[in-house]
Amino acid sequence: MTAYSLDHIALAVPSWNLAGPVLSGALGGRWRHGFRLPHMNVCQLSYANDMRVELLEPGAAPDSFVRRFLTQSGDMSRPHHLTFKVADIEHSIATASRCGIEPILVNLSHDSWKEMFLHPRANGLGFLVQLVQSSMEPASSNPEGLLPAPWTEPVGMPPATISFVVVHVPAPDMPRRVLAEILGGREEKLDAPEGWQIRRFSWSAGADVILASSAELPGRPGIQAIGIEPSVPLDLPTTPVIDGFARTVPILELGVSLLVRTPKSAG
Repeated sequence: MTAYSLDHIALAVPSWNLAGPVLSGALGGRWRHGFRLPHMNVCQLSYANDMRVELLEPGAAPDSFVRRFLTQSGDMSRPHHLTFKVADIEHSIATASRCGIEPILVNLSHDSWKEMFLHPRANGLGFLVQLVQSSMEPASSNPEGLLPAPWTEPVGMPPATISFVVVHVPAPDMPRRVLAEILGGREEKLDAPEGWQIRRFSWSAGADVILASSAELPGRPGIQAIGIEPSVPLDLPTTPVIDGFARTVPILELGVSLLVRTPKSAG
């Protein structure tokens, strides 16, 4: 297995403060770190299963890539990438090349942090995938620049569990190769409605990826929803979708919906 953990989902947002009330106030996420760089301001919140959500806010540089990314969506929040932790990034690079994908933005110059990316057009998933081999937290390289939480942290509310990320694709072949061969996810076929194929990919740590493919997608491909198990009742309107889960409308502050595990009815 090349990857051992889905470490975090990164959301591009116009401002950290837009997403904070949902990620912290409603879901109980705990501030892990935050720092500012010329091209992006980065913060992370952690959840019950050590899964994290990263927020990317435009940096002060006029050519901030986060600002360009948000401009493509009318300055609305939207998913940017998933990050997987790997044990041997050079093996991951070789595996990706063998699968017909040439990694981009490869950086192997630091022993404590090596990374590469798989471009959305090449990986078939509709979003950027980051692979990292690291023995450190990104924030530990600049402890003096760490910022405190810009909102009040929840008191007495355990953080939610982030169980999975739902991804829609028009064709499953390349996404399956990425998730199973390059990233080493354990694959499980799930029941699906007519016209769809659904598979779950899991790793030793972090959340799973639920890959749903259909030739007639109802919207854009890519990350559609985050599956959560809240620690307290969620004060957001939801609609039941499948047994045991209800779905919110797309949350503008995050750019995705939430699939919320609901208590099973008695009897």
